[in-house]
Amino acid sequence: MPDFLKNMVDGLKKGLNGTNSKLFIGAVLFFTLSFIIMIKGTSPGYMALKVDEVAPNNIQSNTTTIVYDEIQTAELRKQAAEGVQKVYNRDHAAIENSASFVNLFFEDMFTILAYPETERASALAGLFDGLAKEPEQRITSKADLVQYWQGQTIEEVQQVRDLLVGLVQGIMEDTIAEEKLLSVNEQAALQINYLNFPQPELDTMQYILVNATRPNLIFNQEATDEEIRKAVEAIPEVTKTVKAGEIIVREGERVTPEQISILEQMGYLRSNNFPYTIVGLGLFVLLIMWLGFKYMQRYYKDSETYERSILLMELVFLFILILIFFIFMVKISDQPRMNDLVRFIAPVAAGTMLITILLDYRLALFWCFLMSVFVGVLSDSNQLYYAIVSFVGGTIGVFKVHHISQTSDLAKAGLYVALGNVIAIIIVLMISGNLELTVIAVGVVIGAINGILSAVLMIGTLPFLETVFGITSMMKLLELSNPNHYILRRLLMEAPGTYHHSLMVGNLAEATAGAVGANAMLVRAGAYYHDIGKLRRPEYFIENQNNFGNPHENMAPVLSSLIVISHVRDGVEMAKEAKLPQSIIDFIEQHHGTSLVKFFYNKALQNQEEQMIISEEGFHYEGPKPKKKETALVMLADAVEASVRSLPEPSSEAIKKMVKSIVNDKLQDGQLSDSDLTFKDLDIIIESFCHVLEGI
Repeated sequence: MPDFLKNMVDGLKKGLNGTNSKLFIGAVLFFTLSFIIMIKGTSPGYMALKVDEVAPNNIQSNTTTIVYDEIQTAELRKQAAEGVQKVYNRDHAAIENSASFVNLFFEDMFTILAYPETERASALAGLFDGLAKEPEQRITSKADLVQYWQGQTIEEVQQVRDLLVGLVQGIMEDTIAEEKLLSVNEQAALQINYLNFPQPELDTMQYILVNATRPNLIFNQEATDEEIRKAVEAIPEVTKTVKAGEIIVREGERVTPEQISILEQMGYLRSNNFPYTIVGLGLFVLLIMWLGFKYMQRYYKDSETYERSILLMELVFLFILILIFFIFMVKISDQPRMNDLVRFIAPVAAGTMLITILLDYRLALFWCFLMSVFVGVLSDSNQLYYAIVSFVGGTIGVFKVHHISQTSDLAKAGLYVALGNVIAIIIVLMISGNLELTVIAVGVVIGAINGILSAVLMIGTLPFLETVFGITSMMKLLELSNPNHYILRRLLMEAPGTYHHSLMVGNLAEATAGAVGANAMLVRAGAYYHDIGKLRRPEYFIENQNNFGNPHENMAPVLSSLIVISHVRDGVEMAKEAKLPQSIIDFIEQHHGTSLVKFFYNKALQNQEEQMIISEEGFHYEGPKPKKKETALVMLADAVEASVRSLPEPSSEAIKKMVKSIVNDKLQDGQLSDSDLTFKDLDIIIESFCHVLEGI
């Protein structure tokens, strides 16, 4: 392989192994699978049905839905639009223009009549040719008209002009639209025919009237369109109620446009807007992902398990989403209302309990909200009701597994989820007004099934997720805290003093954990195993020596220190051989931090010869220092329990003085510098330790 290609492949592998690459790949897979499930879950079931096709089977409504009658609405709006009167603006100059036309015509005639007789005929013929329109009722020919007017006097022509001007003005005072002009001219011609004038005069008047009369209303297109818009908007959309169980299209019937419209509105057919639905679903999934990532970045960015938590949440989300998708496809009855109840089985609580046990209860509550929104969107009706029931059941699941002390609590959590679901289902049925006894009974059964199914899924999936993601869950901690664990049995049999000491440290630390925001169950389990390295040489530790003597009395302080310090390294080796989780190994490594083994160091100083220089370096534990509140708490409990046990007279004042001294010593030595403990936490720890020790 060429070097450049090899470098490219190596770079790609390195990039894919990075945190950002894993998160990116996980996000792409999550979006793709979620998007596909959402499309499949919300897509209609009848895709190819068209107008005038024969329905292959009955298409029945699953829900009671109000739909728009688009065809009836369109017809009513069309009628309203057609009934709108056109809007015109009055042309106030039209009357003046018409009268001017008549006057100008006759002024020309007066001028022509003054011509010599030889020129008069041709000039009159030209004057009549200048008229654009001829009346259909004309009887006299144009030649007869010319001959007639040649013999008229000026006074006779003026009488005709004055009569015609008055007639035109009378006609133009009325409103005349373009489409009414012909009708107006016809009516005017009828009026003229009733006059007692020679026919040539009547025809001439018709000639001039047809050309002088014009529309005095100007059509206003913009105002007319506005009136049409108002008329259309004034018609409300016609609606109709399609009831659950109603057959929309019957088998063997031709599908009508109205039925197609109803099916599209109810989501049984892909409408022309389906591409927008696809885009909307994609944006919805992206929005949920963005909310989830922003929540994680804001509150868990600095967590060591940040990347793992995101990937785990995505995996659980997809697992529950796929289950919900298949559950929503189940039909238990021919009645849509019964089939709708099946959707209340959506096991959101299984996911919230898994997130609570494996990660954090606050994270689980937020996850519950997001998952409930998905459930609502996947439902084709009563979306809010399904989201409410899912959120109630999921939230109860979080509350019931947040603090568990035994494995049976998991099964009990399922029962509480079932009870919460039953109550929530009854409430939403009451809100919807659906109080039929059969529906309520089925709802109660389904609510119970949801709780049981959620518990089964959670218990069955938990070990798998623990192994894949390397998470020490509360269940794992309960298992490790069981006294029957073989390491704890060995500790009891081979190092009983250390076993008792570990129990006391566990009690001290666990009693204080909650008050300082630490994981009490993790603290207890870590305390039980923090000293298992002493199993290699139990007799070298004072709590196991009893009356058999102390082997350190005959040993050099340096060697004694090495043996004592080695119990940390031995414990880590034993823990790894036993495949204990890293979270427990942290307690073994960090419970002494880098502290000084003061007893043997001081003994070495007392025994040193003048020419020898004792190095403090060989008397320190290898560390590291405690990194979390939990490991720091066990360090303090370990030191306090051992020291207080050595008090000859453990009075309240002596205990409190000793506890304060030890805590301050660890603080001054810098052993708590890497932990999250605050000064307020230290005050709480001192008070809690003293209270527990005084009780003991």
